[in-house]
Amino acid sequence: MTLVATSVGLLTYFLYKKMKYRSPPGPWSIPLIGHWKCPTPVVVLNNLEVVIEALVKKSADFSSRPRFFTGELFSQNGKGIVFGPYSATWKFHKKVAGKALKYYMHGEKLENMINDVCERIFERMSKEQDPFSVTDYIDKLVIHMLFNMCFARKCDLDDPDVERLLKIDTEVVETFGNGLLEDLVPAMTYVYKTQRCKRVESLLFEALSFLKKELNQHEETFDPNNIRDYTDSLLFAREEAEDKPEEASKLTEVYLVQILNDIFFAGLDTTKMTLDWFICFMIANPDFQEKCFEEIQKAIGKKRHPKATDRPNLCFTEACIMETMRMGSVVGIGVPHATICDTNVGGYDVQKDTMVFINHWALHNDSSYWKDVEKFDPYRYLTKEGKMDMKPENWMPFSAGRRVCLGEPVARTELLLIASNLLQNFRFKAPPGVTHVPGMRCPTQGTELPAFYKVVVERRTQS
Repeated sequence: MTLVATSVGLLTYFLYKKMKYRSPPGPWSIPLIGHWKCPTPVVVLNNLEVVIEALVKKSADFSSRPRFFTGELFSQNGKGIVFGPYSATWKFHKKVAGKALKYYMHGEKLENMINDVCERIFERMSKEQDPFSVTDYIDKLVIHMLFNMCFARKCDLDDPDVERLLKIDTEVVETFGNGLLEDLVPAMTYVYKTQRCKRVESLLFEALSFLKKELNQHEETFDPNNIRDYTDSLLFAREEAEDKPEEASKLTEVYLVQILNDIFFAGLDTTKMTLDWFICFMIANPDFQEKCFEEIQKAIGKKRHPKATDRPNLCFTEACIMETMRMGSVVGIGVPHATICDTNVGGYDVQKDTMVFINHWALHNDSSYWKDVEKFDPYRYLTKEGKMDMKPENWMPFSAGRRVCLGEPVARTELLLIASNLLQNFRFKAPPGVTHVPGMRCPTQGTELPAFYKVVVERRTQS
């Protein structure tokens, strides 16, 4: 009788909630169990109207992050910016991280780092005679740039520390795959963890240990009058907060390591993946590749490197990067949001603590918004005069609202500088007999990469 009464009570409560809330359309879930794929309520936003309503018009309601095993694992229980819950601490960390990033947007710091790494990578890449994987060089280029930016370390191209971190990042992505079973069955974390989960935990521990070591070494040589890199910028923020106990408590070692973790690895993955797609689309559209080169030659020539100040004269190249980010949506489904209160979107009720995904792939492939959606067309972003037009509303690789990617200004500048360097120095072609664009592979949930491919390069003559 007790079991029957409990079952009836649960069913009554379940039906009451269904009647009380006008939930978005979707399959019914089983009380206590939920859907087969997720134990918590999930809403996916697939078109511009509801995305703008949630992320911009009601940004506060949708500003947090859900608590789930993977998010807690990657952020040391919510201490980071990417997976951290919306709070005063999170807002303070985002402000500190953003201020540190702006350090690289002044003067020539960022471009000098990029140009130096490009020179060394290109010298090696130009020696390739047979078709080869350009992805390997892009990965090296991006991680060495980040090493310099975060740790002021100009390392040998085969430096073991750099190679190990790159391997860790690659293995985490491949091992994580489409998620961990522990996210679907949280109780497993207390009973028995899968081997995949244990491996991801081990890799993350190694990565965080490395970042902690770098932070400690910076602490020993820190000089507030000589800010060398991003890590020093974070230490400077901590020093400024020494006489403010409330702020100082939010900049302990574990918090600083987590901010470094977010900037370093998020910047590594998204940048290298975008450049990978960029080369693919340039190979598939040789006329556009030549038009980029002609623009670069006219604006810069061949005897100097691209600079951030060249950006207004590299509109077509930037448009090609933007179209790459639309068609090669490296983050098809963004990091999940969570509602902090009962709210609504698109005319439907969304309860507090609902997990909300933004379908960036759907936004970037909406045929009702984009003309010839399957066509690579950089002219979408240009005026008739060939200048950059207003950013299309449906173009949202960096998300929007309170959770917009804080690294967007740096990311867009570094992508343009690296892409311009690549096309200034090389012509990229498919190997003989290859006539199609590589297909897509999804090594991890929500991530889309080109299938493994090889290229042939011709070094542009210097004049």
